[in-house]
Amino acid sequence: MQSKDKFLTLPNLISLYRLITVPVLFYVAYKGNEKLFFYWFLFNAFTDALDGFIARRFNMQTKLGAKLDSLADFFMYLLAMYALLRLKGEELEPVKYSFYLLIFYYLFIDIFSLIKFKEISSLHLFLAKANGLVQSLFFLLLFTVGFNEKFYWFVFGLATLSFIENMYFLIKLKKMRSDLKGIYWVHKNHIDINQ
Repeated sequence: MQSKDKFLTLPNLISLYRLITVPVLFYVAYKGNEKLFFYWFLFNAFTDALDGFIARRFNMQTKLGAKLDSLADFFMYLLAMYALLRLKGEELEPVKYSFYLLIFYYLFIDIFSLIKFKEISSLHLFLAKANGLVQSLFFLLLFTVGFNEKFYWFVFGLATLSFIENMYFLIKLKKMRSDLKGIYWVHKNHIDINQ
């Protein structure tokens, strides 16, 4: 992670783009334009992967970039949850209470982080990234082929594990860090998370 925090880097601008488009996409979902929402949201999900790749590949990682990315992820997640309820609520009806629990997981992590660290969580754990990819796949399948309950419960289980790992670090850490891969790597490499 570079120490200097330049604002005008390509990854930061991509994250900023995602933040700026969130209110527009909320409106598109509210109006019920499922097709436009789906393709635009899919493009934004692609830009989320792209900004991280560019930052790592071209050594453009910054603390500001990690925070911008986490903030954009936070609002994109809220947007996805809203859109799923608004556009696919009937299909999610059989699992609606566990779906509300998924929303709680995500909100609780960031509320806890805001209270403890005065910032949104930006741990960038591998399990959380895997969880995001699997949730994106669920989102993609729901909008293209329909609801699959077995896959949904897999998504729910992975989200629960990710929530537990995130909370473990948020409780243990004394300050926010973005360089932890996960519990396995911390213990394997004897990383002191209390620094």
